[in-house]
Amino acid sequence: MTFHSSDYLKRFGLSKTAIREDVLMLLFESDEALSPKELEEKMDGPIDRVTLYRTLKLFDEKKMIHKIILEDQTTKYVLVNPEKGTQHPHFHCLICDKVVCLPNSPLPSCQLPVGFSVQSQSTIIEGTCQRCNK
Repeated sequence: MTFHSSDYLKRFGLSKTAIREDVLMLLFESDEALSPKELEEKMDGPIDRVTLYRTLKLFDEKKMIHKIILEDQTTKYVLVNPEKGTQHPHFHCLICDKVVCLPNSPLPSCQLPVGFSVQSQSTIIEGTCQRCNK
């Protein structure tokens, strides 16, 4: 599948900048969620950390990416797949810190008290990934 970051930005009404394109390409090419630090390490040359965080915040507000907050408060990001959405559990490897989406697994449901409504739900399953189990 060919991914054109400039077309993707245009679809969300955003102008093209180098950092926006870089972040989108890194997230598109990754098979796991990435933290701001991991994104920064994968980018060519020095980047302005404030601009990176503003870019991630903007992408999150536009629902282009979704953030996954781990128990230690580390935040990781993944590009939203419109077909799979954001309401699914995630797996976090406790050894290598890899976080992957589990879009084919249903989220647990619960009976809410009268008058309560759900705004979001997050389920993180922690353990050891296949690579670290070897």
